[in-house]
Amino acid sequence: MTETVTYPSAESPAPVGVRLPRPEGWDVLAVPAALLALGKSDHAPTEFQPNVVVTSRRGIGSTLEDAAAATVAALESLEGWEEAGQEFRDTFGGRPGFRIEGAFSHPQAGTLYQAAVIAVVERGPFTDVVQAVGSCSASQVNQCLPVIRAILQDATLTD
Repeated sequence: MTETVTYPSAESPAPVGVRLPRPEGWDVLAVPAALLALGKSDHAPTEFQPNVVVTSRRGIGSTLEDAAAATVAALESLEGWEEAGQEFRDTFGGRPGFRIEGAFSHPQAGTLYQAAVIAVVERGPFTDVVQAVGSCSASQVNQCLPVIRAILQDATLTD
């Protein structure tokens, strides 16, 4: 053999990176399959831990519209899902994206409120669908939702 291939490279780029602002009182969490996650550290032990989790799916040829439709369909399948709003708008530091918020009934945690943003990033022959989802319980919405929205608003992607 006379040639080698490497990862990452132009033909096989690494997945997109992500940067989140970390508010005071929020810690980095180890979440399987997540690129990055934060959780509110000063929640009561019996309460749901408010969090923001960033994941990425890699494929070929996904569009923002397809990713948004898949996200909406997944949320609509949740028990008791009630949408608060959705829109296409810039996310992750000015990239075209999609935002959706709403609440659903979780069997162990009760009613959870989620705010999510997604973006689609072309990287060589691949498409990264990056999603950041912030969650808190219904009783934590007044205190935590503004913080979650700020984290999502200030999230950026790195190449």
